[in-house]
Amino acid sequence: MIKRGKLACFLLIILVLVTVYIYRLQVEILARVSSTDFASFDNEAGSSQLIVPNVVHYVHFDKDSLSFVSFVCMLSSWYNHKPSLIYLHTNVKSSLQKTRYIRTIKSVVGTRFKIREMNKPTHVFGQRLSSVQHSSDVARLKILMKYGGIYLDEDVFVVKNLNVYRHYECSIGWPENQNIGSQVILAHKDARILPMWLQLYREYRPTMWYYNAGEAPTKLILQERPDLIHRVKTDFGVENLSDELYGRHWSGWINRYTVHLLSSHKYLHNTSLEENKFNRCNCTFATLANQILANLKDEHIDFELKTSGSDARGNREFEFDQQLKTFLSTNSSSLLKKYLTAHTLKTLRNLKTNVYGSTLEDVIRTGLVNPDSSVGIFAPDAEAYKVFRDLFLPVIMDYHRMETFQSQPESNWGDTKDIGRFGKEVISTRIRIARSISGFPLNSKMTRKHLRKLEMKVTSVLKTHFRGEYKPIDKLSSQEKKKLLDDHLLFEECDRFTVGGGGCSFWPQHRGIFLSTDRKLVIWVNEEDHLRIISLENGGDLQSVYTRLVNAVTKLDKHLSFVHDPEFGFLTFCPTNIGTTLRASVHLQFSSLSPEEMKEQSRKLGLQVRGTAGEHTKVQGGIYDLSNRRRFGITEFQAVSEMFRGVSTLLTLDRKKEESR
Repeated sequence: MIKRGKLACFLLIILVLVTVYIYRLQVEILARVSSTDFASFDNEAGSSQLIVPNVVHYVHFDKDSLSFVSFVCMLSSWYNHKPSLIYLHTNVKSSLQKTRYIRTIKSVVGTRFKIREMNKPTHVFGQRLSSVQHSSDVARLKILMKYGGIYLDEDVFVVKNLNVYRHYECSIGWPENQNIGSQVILAHKDARILPMWLQLYREYRPTMWYYNAGEAPTKLILQERPDLIHRVKTDFGVENLSDELYGRHWSGWINRYTVHLLSSHKYLHNTSLEENKFNRCNCTFATLANQILANLKDEHIDFELKTSGSDARGNREFEFDQQLKTFLSTNSSSLLKKYLTAHTLKTLRNLKTNVYGSTLEDVIRTGLVNPDSSVGIFAPDAEAYKVFRDLFLPVIMDYHRMETFQSQPESNWGDTKDIGRFGKEVISTRIRIARSISGFPLNSKMTRKHLRKLEMKVTSVLKTHFRGEYKPIDKLSSQEKKKLLDDHLLFEECDRFTVGGGGCSFWPQHRGIFLSTDRKLVIWVNEEDHLRIISLENGGDLQSVYTRLVNAVTKLDKHLSFVHDPEFGFLTFCPTNIGTTLRASVHLQFSSLSPEEMKEQSRKLGLQVRGTAGEHTKVQGGIYDLSNRRRFGITEFQAVSEMFRGVSTLLTLDRKKEESR
């Protein structure tokens, strides 16, 4: 019996070993079968499929803790990209796991955040690596060659979803006339550049900081074979942005996909980036860090920000005073500068709205950082119009050219059959209105939870009561996005005025566009305002466009509660767009009127002249965008009728001048 027992045990061991061997063999075979040949791959067009794994990799060697910058950046990849997994490859796993930042990251990400033990490379091709930075450079290549995915330096802030770059064999930041930036690399594990890059370490130069990581692969590989990668010139933010990040408030960050924060490059900036000091800088980095901290608060994550004693509020007030002093000393011609008197400042300085705690600083911050703004204020929530009325009222009256204030009349769409039609001179016609939905703050106070909840609420109504398709912006391919922009159906990225006012947080998440089946009704969700409802078509049939808009708004009004004030009408983020919120516009060219004549006559006729793609854009091909200037103090029917009369008069003047030649 004993012999039989030993034999059975022996056979069991053999069976286990054979099973393990077969399993490993299968894995190896599958790995070979699943390998991808990129010999003829087009890194300009990319693949129609997502071919780079949605896995983020970080490398952290030797230090027993994360920096505050690393903490913020790792959470940014989770919040703003949403990877399937985040791996932290490190040789100090046991020490890191006990730290406060790692515990917080785990509480947010859960099991999708994994710390993977990894020996720090000490040699490459028999040569000793001279620094931990060079060890990290080698490690990132080996990790990507084994797993593929998204490599990020610990001080790379992820601004928005990176899926658009997962369609390529390998994407790397490569600014004009510079070496590549290895701080951000998206790559398939079989990307051709990776082994070629690693082989360059046979000529390792230990005393040259960035030779093997950047200069060598640029000059020895990519200048000859740029087709090996998808070149990202600016979107990865790997160039020197020290002044933009630490010298001022830079709104351009919102349009990047990632931004390298240069945290270890102290010679480029003199900014304290510690948790208890970062807010002192009054700069872009503070904005980025506070976005992540706001996420933690929104999700009720237990994380209490450390401050340097009791002076945190005092520092904030001091910074605000400095901003005010600087702004008031400028030659700004904004309405904010005109109406922010010493008395108004004293009266409003310490006021707050009840629900969302909006302050005067929230209201005027866009004007402070953008002194060239023509207006300079936004409403963080609907209540701000009442609490800060002493500032909003004169701005509203001035912008809408009211000598004496009159409350917004009741909404009146009139009889749609009484709206006229333009002739063939008009290329296209559109009318849009904005709406804010009750129960939510306005743009700059919208949290991720607010954005998500509002999107769900609106899309539920759209899918039930409208025929068409809702497209989330962060799910659009670059080709889809370009086509929609070219067709003037999709909104542009955030401009610096909105960003300066604290808007566009978490962009482009929970933003979307609804397109009716015939593409003549478009509804933007969570752009500048909660909703932008747009009716449009080619040609000059203003009556048809107006009728479609009235029908859509009437239907939406039955299922959504819109914010309306008896004094100011429909309320939105920008005080220039309250009242009716209606903007009726046409695209057209003039054959005889000069640009100067057209603009002068438009001013007299109450028309607003914009570039071809709207506000803050250039005129392309001589095509102007003309619309009603007045949106407040009149009804919807009056606003559209004014535009019709004004444009008709301009077209008549153009024809008369043509005939007189």
